[in-house]
Amino acid sequence: MRRAAGLAVAAAALIALTGCGSVDGTAVAPSSNPSAQSDLRPPVSATATESSAPATVTVGGTDAPVDAVATDAQGALYPPTDVARVGWWVDSALPGSGAGSIVITGHVDDARQGDGFAKRFSALAQGDRVTLRGKDGATVSYRVTRTASVTKGALPTDDLNRLDGPETLILVTCGGRFIGPPLGYENNDLVYAERA
Repeated sequence: MRRAAGLAVAAAALIALTGCGSVDGTAVAPSSNPSAQSDLRPPVSATATESSAPATVTVGGTDAPVDAVATDAQGALYPPTDVARVGWWVDSALPGSGAGSIVITGHVDDARQGDGFAKRFSALAQGDRVTLRGKDGATVSYRVTRTASVTKGALPTDDLNRLDGPETLILVTCGGRFIGPPLGYENNDLVYAERA
């Protein structure tokens, strides 16, 4: 099954989820915001054939396109380099499936592009609404139940890899203090939401 391959590497390698900062830690050309990450690593593009695969996400009344992304050979998951877009991990659950975690990830910012759509994730609070629209036009709404900010090495892989239990949307982006390359930010911010 398509999800099995991703799960094999995810537990050890999702540490790089929303990998922020420069690719190799080298200095980059001056930018418009030296306190933002730069040289974003490109994602592994994937194909989502399921009609319920998310095409857009709505947060705070604003939409963003969703790209299907997969883990790389080391199991790292990177969001789209266009910070106005977000990524849906193709080995996570499908919206409306009734079970498992749906993982959506995005960059909080980029030194050249400015604030990313995912910056909205960290502003969400319990009770806020997030909507996913599938490629088929169907929408599934979620209400935020909790938020967390964890160090890059402490991602809740059991939550992110879950394909059973209640359907849960998990939004992931960088958070905490900006520490520069190669990590960019010291934490990952997570937003958990259940079907509304």
